[in-house]
Amino acid sequence: MIDLIIDRATVLTMEDCVGYLNDASIGINDGKIIFIAEQNEDISNKYKAKEYISGKDKLIMPGLIDAHMHTEISIFRGLAQDLNNWMEIGLWPFSQHLDPKAAEAAIRLNIMEAVKKGTTTIGDFGSEIDLIANTCQNFRVRGVIAKTINEIDKENPVEPGQLYNFNYKKGKRELESALNIIEKYKGDDLLDFNLGPQALDMVSLDLLKEIYKQAKNFGLQIHMHVAQGDREDWQIKKRYGDRTIPFLDKNDLLGPELRAVHLTEATPEETRLLAESGAALTICSGSIGIIDGLVPPLLEFLEVSDRISLGSDQAPGNNCNNMFNEIKLTSLFNKIKRSDPTTLNAGRVLQFATSKAAESLNISDKVGSIAPGKEADLLFIDLKSPALTPVINSPLRNIVSNLVYSASGEEVESVMISGEFIVKDNKFLPADEDEIINDANQEAKRLMAKVDRDWLQDKSPLFKLQEKGYL
Repeated sequence: MIDLIIDRATVLTMEDCVGYLNDASIGINDGKIIFIAEQNEDISNKYKAKEYISGKDKLIMPGLIDAHMHTEISIFRGLAQDLNNWMEIGLWPFSQHLDPKAAEAAIRLNIMEAVKKGTTTIGDFGSEIDLIANTCQNFRVRGVIAKTINEIDKENPVEPGQLYNFNYKKGKRELESALNIIEKYKGDDLLDFNLGPQALDMVSLDLLKEIYKQAKNFGLQIHMHVAQGDREDWQIKKRYGDRTIPFLDKNDLLGPELRAVHLTEATPEETRLLAESGAALTICSGSIGIIDGLVPPLLEFLEVSDRISLGSDQAPGNNCNNMFNEIKLTSLFNKIKRSDPTTLNAGRVLQFATSKAAESLNISDKVGSIAPGKEADLLFIDLKSPALTPVINSPLRNIVSNLVYSASGEEVESVMISGEFIVKDNKFLPADEDEIINDANQEAKRLMAKVDRDWLQDKSPLFKLQEKGYL
């Protein structure tokens, strides 16, 4: 007797490309997938279940992997877009006031939002990883979490356009804190950890080498912003007389242990160099499109490697944490970039949020596809949703293309993680949704009262847009 059989559904296993199956059943026991059987396979004599769920008019597919998020700053959603100098001018006037109470409200909001839109693995990258890990535990959501580590000396800040002051002791403390928290949550089946040097311009070479050493000792991946913008490019040229990727290469810091995020400022040659080293790449199409007006060099990377994943990045600039948005924009932007509608077909880009993402995060033994022995992290998608209607199976199938180009995430009816429903019939089960939203609104109001309004009026292009009636 097994726990559950999902009976006669449309299934995308994401094994062997999309792994389309029509009228298939899935068996689940102890949180893991036991079997996938097509209509012509008689399983009734072999398996009985405590519970049966009809798959009629449902698409079952693996949960989505959001490989790069900053959940703790979602409290500033929509306050830093449509401007240059996103970090210094857009985010900093607000983020300098962030405290653990507000960060926790933001983390809870962001994770709930992502899960309801189909994300089952949270690839978070932030300073409050104890709060992030605890929230993942409480919400029973899978996490691949990295604490940001940097040496920027907050006691001796600099103006935008100046070389950062470093404090090695601060960076070392943050590394030790990360290792302590990883030890604290060791053994939790839902949680994996990376080490997260924030970016090459924010850590010294000595500390970065120490982080790599500790990652090797503990078998951890390095999750780091790489060549993420002209700010980093300027800092690296000023400090080292070099560019990020060549500098990493010269210091033996490119390799399979690295998962590089963004590559906004990387040249095609640098991108290929990174790919040839065996490093993985995470791109955030929506965020980089809004913040920098650029398309990350995914296509150059794909000439060498397919260790690719997608991330939603952060709500202040990207405004949402919705992987359906990232899947669609990644395909669309790269078609436009190449002036070629055949670039990144729907099935291929869907892999970057499922099977290929799991491979690039080193968790493909657990998730990313529907296969016996893997965790039952599944989405139940309503095929009677207007955006997915009509469903056509012959002579051509339209489910995958509509999922990528038409779906918004509203079509996700239920979400299962390790065989347990976290969202059921559009309701978030682990916590009260209204309470999460109210807390986030209250914390945002509290933080906004601390913001220097005069500075914003003088410096912020968004304040000027607001005065003109555009906001």
